[in-house]
Amino acid sequence: MLKGLTWQTLKSNYSLVPLFSVVALGLVMAAGHSIRSLVYSSDVKCNRRSQDRPWETQVNDDGSFNHAKYLKLNDYTKMKKSEYEPELKD
Repeated sequence: MLKGLTWQTLKSNYSLVPLFSVVALGLVMAAGHSIRSLVYSSDVKCNRRSQDRPWETQVNDDGSFNHAKYLKLNDYTKMKKSEYEPELKD
């Protein structure tokens, strides 16, 4: 085995403990984010049995787009103006 990878050499070279800790934390966080993206994201589909297309499931029955991202797009032209909003002149 390589030097520094066994418990005996790690105890003698205790300065390697933060390095191994940070690398292990990074690996756990990367794996956790990958699993979270597979489970909760509608962009990724891991079902091989079903033949439906993922981009067809993101459209609602009325034809509007289902916002699956973290960002919700607002149409500001349809919003009511506030009485405190100043008039803008071209």
